[in-house]
Amino acid sequence: MCLALYLAGNGRTGLWDRDEPRNAVAVHEMRARGDWLFPTFNGEPRHHKPILTYWLMGLATAVLGEGPAGMRLHSALAGTGTCLLVWGLGRRMLGARAGFLAALMLAVSPIMVAESKMATTDATLSFWLMGCQLCLYELARRESRPIAVAFWVALSLAMLTKGPVAPALLAAIALPAWWWGCPVATVWRRLEWRRGLLICSILAAPWFVLMIGATRGEFLEVAVKQQLLQRVSSEMEEHGAYPGYYAAMSTVLFFPWSCLVPMGIVAAWKRRKVDPNLAYLTAWIVGPFILLECVRTKLIHYYLPAYPACALLAAWVVKSVARQEVTLRRWTLGRLAQGMIAGIGVAAGVGMAASAVAAPSGLGLPLVACGLVLGLGTAAGLLHLHRGQTWAGARWLAGASGGMMLLIGGWLLPAAEPLRVSRIVGERMAELRARTGLDPLLMGYQEPGVIYAFGSPIALTREAGELRRRLEKCGAMITAVTPAEWPVFEKKFGVTFEKIEDVVGFNPAKGKSTTLHLAVIRSAPDASTARASSGEEPLVK
Repeated sequence: MCLALYLAGNGRTGLWDRDEPRNAVAVHEMRARGDWLFPTFNGEPRHHKPILTYWLMGLATAVLGEGPAGMRLHSALAGTGTCLLVWGLGRRMLGARAGFLAALMLAVSPIMVAESKMATTDATLSFWLMGCQLCLYELARRESRPIAVAFWVALSLAMLTKGPVAPALLAAIALPAWWWGCPVATVWRRLEWRRGLLICSILAAPWFVLMIGATRGEFLEVAVKQQLLQRVSSEMEEHGAYPGYYAAMSTVLFFPWSCLVPMGIVAAWKRRKVDPNLAYLTAWIVGPFILLECVRTKLIHYYLPAYPACALLAAWVVKSVARQEVTLRRWTLGRLAQGMIAGIGVAAGVGMAASAVAAPSGLGLPLVACGLVLGLGTAAGLLHLHRGQTWAGARWLAGASGGMMLLIGGWLLPAAEPLRVSRIVGERMAELRARTGLDPLLMGYQEPGVIYAFGSPIALTREAGELRRRLEKCGAMITAVTPAEWPVFEKKFGVTFEKIEDVVGFNPAKGKSTTLHLAVIRSAPDASTARASSGEEPLVK
């Protein structure tokens, strides 16, 4: 089921700007150079992330090719593995039935489906961290050298995926877990630190040492100062947000299980002293939340490693309510949970179906189908919950969420592919270069998806001096500008544009429709040049 959800439509849906094309171009350039140690993007060093994701993408694309399906395969497998590990931990912690439900809840949640269908690092990081959590849980029960070794291997691979983020998240969980009575000190002793540090020095350290030495500190400057410290202290790439951002976004992106989490936290808090498992799950949810709220750059996928705990706690709520043979409304915040499920689920379903009226051609039918599946499935789930049939209600809600996400990934997104501006621009630039011999240039519009679709590095500039030098060298180039940029660039940079065609579509990075002019750009001629060139034919007709 996970593979069906996470693979459906991947090959027919282009890469999403901006991280997916950046990673894909890096893999393409590494393969072209035969260099699998130093990633680059558009011919420039890319020090934003460690190397493991590029290696995994390289293996997948060696089998499936460098299309979107191959680039995303590692995330689909990692997402599937995470759900299986949640199933394993849930069986140990909650029993077979609730453990399976927890894995099902996580598998069909919108955030998990989305991240498992993207050529990024987050699903892979969550898989390694979920492995770490399973090892820690087992070490709390018994001493085991193989399990301790497995923990350090998983942690090393997590650090090769996203650097110090992994130990930071584990520390954020361990502190409240220790405070609330979990056997953190016992687990600490059983981790065999000397052996563990040796494993990290063998698996993770060599690549970092190589990068620091080969780049003469540039890797540290970018990876630590820019990508880590600046994300903590500033709102990078306009990704700042309000306090409580993760709770608000999770309400939608972890729906419908997000509606059960608040009542689960309240109930778990009351029972934390008699059930260490509940204290552990609460720490797993709250610790990363507090840590990430302190980071000024906020993106919802930062919280992805905590969603397994949310799923486990939601499954525990379902199990406990069903065991008591009562309805959700009898629990604290239970009425709120049912109201949120009804309000969000039915409203979203009706909204998706209604939006088909104004949707572009080809999107109406899949939108109606998604809306019907979500709305009717949510209504059926609520009916069972109202009758006290909690297990059946949870199954209906899971079916509604999973069915909707399958339709979105397998039908809606591929149907919207003709609207993807960056892909169209990149492909048209490649065709125009082959026809005219003119090199491409990106100025204001610099989406990485253009470079991925073009297939080779593209000159980038926003500086007048560099633009003049390029035009003096090349004479003319092909570029893409918005209608608003056209007169501004002509005046600011002293250039002229000769329009070739318009590209109209949707820019996912901005969340709005976009119109771009594909044009030939030249330096503005002086009077004598204008007279001499007045009889010239345009380069592109």
